[in-house]
Amino acid sequence: MIACFKCGHENEDGQKYCACGALLPQMAPTGSQGSGNLDLDEDTEYIKPTEHFPSAEMLALAWALHDFLEEGAEIEGFLDVYEVIKTRLENYNQNLHQESLEFITNDRNIDPDDSYPKQIQYLIVRGSALAEEGIASVERFLDALDEDKVQAEDGKDGVAKIVQANDHFLLALHMSMTRTETIAAVAKARGLDLNNPDANQVEEEEAVGAEE
Repeated sequence: MIACFKCGHENEDGQKYCACGALLPQMAPTGSQGSGNLDLDEDTEYIKPTEHFPSAEMLALAWALHDFLEEGAEIEGFLDVYEVIKTRLENYNQNLHQESLEFITNDRNIDPDDSYPKQIQYLIVRGSALAEEGIASVERFLDALDEDKVQAEDGKDGVAKIVQANDHFLLALHMSMTRTETIAAVAKARGLDLNNPDANQVEEEEAVGAEE
């Protein structure tokens, strides 16, 4: 069964859309190739993106490579977009990735049976690995150009993996935002103010005092 991260409805395996209309992520088979050092649980099916998230930068990257390889455009157009994306991905891997994993580990320790942190962990670890592989492949492509060789497959493979990395990160973000919205809705229904937890404590104490 696949739980919708928008409404929580349990859907049969293989369905693409939930009854509410939300797209249901596919599952990556446990222990599948390319899992790297993901420390996958044997009893967990892991979510993966089913389609590309809309991204002007990723579209610009893919088209700039196409224009260079197929239309005779200058490589500078591709480099301008690639360097911006490369810098952002490397900054995440070097400065934010470990911090994200530590936060998720703490979340998993709170409720080991909660599958949500496992899924987020899978997505960001897989996204990070794809980003590294993609950058390495593009760098091989650019190094070959310096030697007046065009290794198109390295360039295409690198861009494809960078786009996949972006999809994994954005799916993790989408799931996090949806979870936050769900928690906020439940809290509101119960009369709790997540933006002012001190007020909730005061109300609780007043309620207890009134009962006494």
